Amino acid sequence: MLEESKSASQRLNQGRARHLKFNCKHYFVDAEQAHTDHLRKVLTDRGYPPDDEKIVLRASRFENEVGSVIKGIQSRQQRAGRAIFLLDQTGFSKVGLRLVKRIMGELPGAEVILTFAADALINHLSEKTAFIRAVAPLELTESQIRQMIESREYDGGRALVQRTLRTHIRSVTGADFDTPFFIRPLQSRRSLWFVHLSRHPTARDVMIQRHWENLNTFQHYGPGDFGMLGWDALRDSESLPLFNFTQADSQQLHEQLLNSVPQKLFALASETPISVEVMRHGFANEIAARYSDLDKVCLQLAQEREIDILRADGRLRSRSLQHLRPDDRIAFPQTLMLPGISRLRQRR
Repeated sequence: MLEESKSASQRLNQGRARHLKFNCKHYFVDAEQAHTDHLRKVLTDRGYPPDDEKIVLRASRFENEVGSVIKGIQSRQQRAGRAIFLLDQTGFSKVGLRLVKRIMGELPGAEVILTFAADALINHLSEKTAFIRAVAPLELTESQIRQMIESREYDGGRALVQRTLRTHIRSVTGADFDTPFFIRPLQSRRSLWFVHLSRHPTARDVMIQRHWENLNTFQHYGPGDFGMLGWDALRDSESLPLFNFTQADSQQLHEQLLNSVPQKLFALASETPISVEVMRHGFANEIAARYSDLDKVCLQLAQEREIDILRADGRLRSRSLQHLRPDDRIAFPQTLMLPGISRLRQRR
């Protein structure tokens, strides 16, 4: 993270006459003293002086330090509280969702990244007291655990459990947006979630852009549209296509969204137009698309007369427009009978 901060500064200042100044502070917290001692040596060897005002090392449990870290951030940013928390726990029982909720509540501009052993959690679901006690940091009730165990036994049940976990994480933490992606270790068949949580749509969009830029660093099985998130990446892999965030996947995603977005929009805007911003935010947690991908789909649907794009004042925009504004409105033509029918008729 230190090297990325340095690299970002170099990228953003390239070609600028007046350089931007970055004032970052890093906190590294680990419960093991041996770990922080080793980190201190590595930082020193690489030219990052530890224990100064910009780099803080603490050998302590994160839950014991989160209060002082939040106060330190608030003292530097009294309003936004912009910060990135990377919480890399071991196992699935170490994720304190209430701590994440506290971060989200006290630092509105914060983003939290979790490594979450969802695959192992689903495998070990149990109503035994020991398991219920172990997952207490996840705020799962006995009723929720029982329901997930029942769902797991049916075809496609593991995917349903994953969707339930996603919804639960957002609900408990207060995060409006999340992007969970599978990490598939080469030496293990147990997938991890790499979960990004935030309260801001821009943070979500920037995160999804990183996945497209990294191509197949994160692998998924399944489509990229509204059926993307929430399946068992190992058990269902033989019957589902591999989604690698490549150019081919981008083209496939566009076609999938052209077929699925009209119905989704119809549910939202059949009676009253909705803004482009509302559409982006409403679909964000369901798809692998960037906002620019959604805009591209809407522009094509408008050209094919599936939808109308209106200005904020209600006037119809040209069907040849190239860019959408967040306050543009999406509406359906009065003559349209069913969403998607016009496209299918034209393609025939």
